[in-house]
Amino acid sequence: MTDTARDFATEAAGGAAPGRPRVDMTVETAHEQYAPGRSGAPGGGHEVQVMVRIRARGLEAAAPRHPPERSEVIVIDCSGSMGHPSARKIAAARRAAAAAIEMLPDGTHFALVAGTDTARVVHPRCDPASPATVAASPASRADGARAALTLEAHGGTRISSWLSLARTLLTARPDTAFRHALLLTDGVDQHGRTEELRRVLDDCAGEFECDALGIGEGWDAEQLREIADRLRGRVEAVVDDPPDAGDPPDAGGPRDAGRAGEGLGEQLTRLFRELVGASTRRKLSRLTLAVHTGPQASVALFRQVNPAVLDLTGTAVRDGDRTLLPTGAWGEETRWYELRLRVDPGHPSVRETGEARIASLGLEADAAAGVVLPREERITVRWVGQAPPTDLGVAGRHFRRYTELEEATRAGCAALGRHDVPRAERELGRAVRLAYELGDASHLTRLRALVTVENAAVGLVRVRDAVDPGHLRTLIARSSRTAPPPEAGGDEPPPPGAPGDGAPGEAGAGHSEKPPVRCRRCAEWVRPDRFCESCGHPLGEDR
Repeated sequence: MTDTARDFATEAAGGAAPGRPRVDMTVETAHEQYAPGRSGAPGGGHEVQVMVRIRARGLEAAAPRHPPERSEVIVIDCSGSMGHPSARKIAAARRAAAAAIEMLPDGTHFALVAGTDTARVVHPRCDPASPATVAASPASRADGARAALTLEAHGGTRISSWLSLARTLLTARPDTAFRHALLLTDGVDQHGRTEELRRVLDDCAGEFECDALGIGEGWDAEQLREIADRLRGRVEAVVDDPPDAGDPPDAGGPRDAGRAGEGLGEQLTRLFRELVGASTRRKLSRLTLAVHTGPQASVALFRQVNPAVLDLTGTAVRDGDRTLLPTGAWGEETRWYELRLRVDPGHPSVRETGEARIASLGLEADAAAGVVLPREERITVRWVGQAPPTDLGVAGRHFRRYTELEEATRAGCAALGRHDVPRAERELGRAVRLAYELGDASHLTRLRALVTVENAAVGLVRVRDAVDPGHLRTLIARSSRTAPPPEAGGDEPPPPGAPGDGAPGEAGAGHSEKPPVRCRRCAEWVRPDRFCESCGHPLGEDR
């Protein structure tokens, strides 16, 4: 069985002029697919996994004749808890909001919102019945920064009302191409019902993107994950004692939000600048993956798997024989997606031949953006009557491990919250082993804040005697982040624990466990048992 992986450069799609912004697309899928219902047996539905890499290049150098309109709303939790037990949180929020406002490009429409049990616009000054934004200029930025420095902590917390006002402000200008909100809180949606928050999220989804930050001890990581996931944003934890404080930087891995020697205010200001800067650097407002399918196939799942996991299946729009899958606004970046196509192998169009085209993928963007797009990619499979060896491809195997890593991490955190130490050690040990195999040193660092790692290669850990709840929230908030897979055609990574693999050096220290072995069938590194724990293949045949 072979994988098909083709990178369509824009020159091949039509000779793009040098310097023009462009988008490339790579597709990876298994060509041979087992068709259990092809002989006429019931239940012939089958899912074909397609991994898609989309890369946007040259956007930052592009200079559109008419720059697109942008709107930014900064929402600061001003509830009473932001001033307790000290004023450090509200003081840090004031400085960070002022710094974010000062970096907004001229012409960007913005507003500063104070959130309590209600929501009100602090800047610009306006009639509460007619909230509005103001265009960024030297004068309006200075006024906005001064308004941010006057924020006071009092009242309750109703996040649903904050998001509702942000939506009103961001949608007031229908021609705005880029809409972004930045939300900071130290609490939970106390004054609104769960159903109310979800209703507001339903109203906001697709209207704007929102990054959410938690600060202090009272915020709910799962609630902020829900907000950021629905609004295609990022979650950050602002903590006094970051898990990696004092640790050396990880070679080749991103740093976490907290850095050694960085104070609460410095950390929050840096994050605000980073998130607002990322928003203002986006140049492509819309990029849609268009999936053409025949009557034998349909889209079963669509999710982003890198740089963070986001389930986007609910955003799909059916348009005749096409399914349109929006991917949001883009800057100079690369993202990976997983697409699953549900196919009926018993359909007459498939039964006639063992090889069939089940779909084609294309990209669509606003014509005004002037972006050169790749040509359409056909997805063709060959139906076989016997299940072939499991082979998800390099990207498929990589992101399957990350799916398991997130599941184990969140299950372990939930068990810790219930004080179920044995279950927590099993799940967090599995997470340590997966992070170690993936070489994800940043995730390992966050896990070490909760457990003592005795042997990373086999996932042997002990829950620490004292676990900081802040570290628990940080791990949950960042558990959906992933690293890209190894480059196609690059060197195979060494087995976990091998010299020079770049992973932390805990594995094997003082232990006699045998090193992992590589399964010949599925190419996974697994424990040296009789059978592969991933696909069931007898490992004795590989030795």
